Amino acid sequence: MDNTSNTPGKKNSKTTIGFVLLNDANFDWPRFRHNLKEDWNITFEDEVKDGAVVFRADDMTVACSLLPNPVPNGEAEASAKNNLLWKDASEAVAKHAAHVLVAVMDTEDPKEQDPVSAGMLLCKVASSMLKLKNTIGIYRNPTVFERSFYIEVAEGLKRGQMPIPIMLHFGMYVNKESLLCGFTYGLRALGKQEIEVIGSHAQPQELFSFLLSISEYILSEDIELKDGETIGFTEEQRLPITVSKSVSYDDGDTVKIGFKT
Repeated sequence: MDNTSNTPGKKNSKTTIGFVLLNDANFDWPRFRHNLKEDWNITFEDEVKDGAVVFRADDMTVACSLLPNPVPNGEAEASAKNNLLWKDASEAVAKHAAHVLVAVMDTEDPKEQDPVSAGMLLCKVASSMLKLKNTIGIYRNPTVFERSFYIEVAEGLKRGQMPIPIMLHFGMYVNKESLLCGFTYGLRALGKQEIEVIGSHAQPQELFSFLLSISEYILSEDIELKDGETIGFTEEQRLPITVSKSVSYDDGDTVKIGFKT
C-alpha cells in the first residue's frame, strides 16, 4: 500500500492516496459531506454506492472507499512507529477495525498535472474526514499521522500555508559516529529529489525544523538543488549541496545538505 511515485524531477501521472483509520466499520457519509462543504466549500451530489463515492474537486477526481477491515499485514501499525511526534502511535493504530481509502487522481493532460496540488487536495479531504468521531489517524506510507495534528496542520491551507508536515515524512536516526542524521520521504512523489542531512551536531527539533523549512522552500518556489551549489537562510549561511546515492535508504540519489550545526 504505497503511494504511486514520480520519477525525480518529472511530473508523471499518478494517484495520491491515504488510508483514514477507523475504530469501527461505520462511516457517517452525510457528516463527511457537511464537513467538506463547511471546511473547504467542496460539494458533491454523487450518490454513495456500496460504501464508495467518486467526485470532482479542484479540477481533480477524488475517490473514497470504505473497507470494513484493518489495513492488511500490520502495515499501519508498523508505519506508526515512524511518527516521532506521536507517543504510543502503534498502540492507538492497532485498535483500528476499518479504513477508508482516499485517492486523488491527477488530470491525464501532462501539461496540467500538478502533484503538489493533488497532495493539498488530499489534505483537505482527509482532514474533513478525520473530524468524524470514530477516526484515529491517516496512514500515508511510511507513517501514520494523528487525527488532531493532521486537522490542525491542514487548517493552515485556509491561511495560504502549504501543509508540509502532513504532506511529507521526516525521519531521523543516529549514525555509527553518534551524530544525528535526517531525511525526507515524499518529495520524489512531488517531482523533487529527497533530502538528507548526514552527520549533524544539531538537536532533533533543530534538524526537524531545518528539513521542514528547506522542503517548503523547494516546493513553494519550485526549485531544484544542484550538486556543487550552496544554500542558506541568512546572508552568512553557506551550506554545501551534493547529489549522490542515498545513505538513509536504498532508493536512488538524494540531495545532501551540509547542516552541521
